[in-house]
Amino acid sequence: MKANNFVLFVALLVYGAVVSGVEPVSSYPFLLLLGLLLLFPLSGDPLAKIPAARLGVWPLTRRQRFLLRVASLAISPILWMVMAASLKLGASSAILAVPLVVQSQVGQISGLRGAGLKLALPGRFEKLVRKNVRQMFSVLDTYLAILIGLAGLGYRLLARDPDRAAFPMLAMLAALALSTYAQCLFSLDGESGATRYRLLPLKGWQVLAAKDAAFVGVLLVLTLPLDVRAGTAFGLTALAAGRYPAITRTISAGRWRFTSGRVFFGAAQIVLGAAAGFSAAAFWPVILSGYLASLYWGGKRLAIQG
Repeated sequence: MKANNFVLFVALLVYGAVVSGVEPVSSYPFLLLLGLLLLFPLSGDPLAKIPAARLGVWPLTRRQRFLLRVASLAISPILWMVMAASLKLGASSAILAVPLVVQSQVGQISGLRGAGLKLALPGRFEKLVRKNVRQMFSVLDTYLAILIGLAGLGYRLLARDPDRAAFPMLAMLAALALSTYAQCLFSLDGESGATRYRLLPLKGWQVLAAKDAAFVGVLLVLTLPLDVRAGTAFGLTALAAGRYPAITRTISAGRWRFTSGRVFFGAAQIVLGAAAGFSAAAFWPVILSGYLASLYWGGKRLAIQG
């Protein structure tokens, strides 16, 4: 079985509410976030899957290419969803919504691939860490964590009397959103990426450290306005608990999708990560030691595989 850790968390909320005989109101905001993010891959252009060079040599007339473009728009699920929602507000709203869908196909989410990822990092691992950050921004888990971080920042700035106990919880939720990716650190590299790692003059633990640096760096930025200590403790624990599936490279991952992992390791990440986040102040040396032990073990195992 494979599943996303955040989806498992939401499913647990729904199950607890159903067993208690009440509506799963607590899960509604999280379901809304998941649904909102899924709209982006649904609005992607099907023709973008075809290499431009191959599409250019198809023996089609200009009229046929125009009809192909219209057909690709007509089969877009997001078009029918927007139209159905807009019709409730009137025909004029539905007509105005069509250009938004067209613009989403023309621009696409792929236009964000290089945005904001021109990092200037010190050291010999600069390009490797930059590549790993770019990979993180090609899965929806990162954008879910960003939305949670922005919601927490808005709560801190806009609420009259914000509850300080909410910030560690929001930080751990952001780390939870990223935790499944800790099981898929090498999934987006593919076979060619694995070959390149074997050719690099680096040890196994150094390759893993570059992956972890990208993960922790993104998490630090997202949890700065919330609770860095709780979020980082959860993230380091999630990396340690997900080390085995990450280095075995047995889990596939698709770009612009939510990642999926093994349920057993996901449950371990959630339980151990929550325990680490709540007790970070008292058990920080234990958390750091556990992470370093997983880095050492993973580096040895990765070197044997290479």
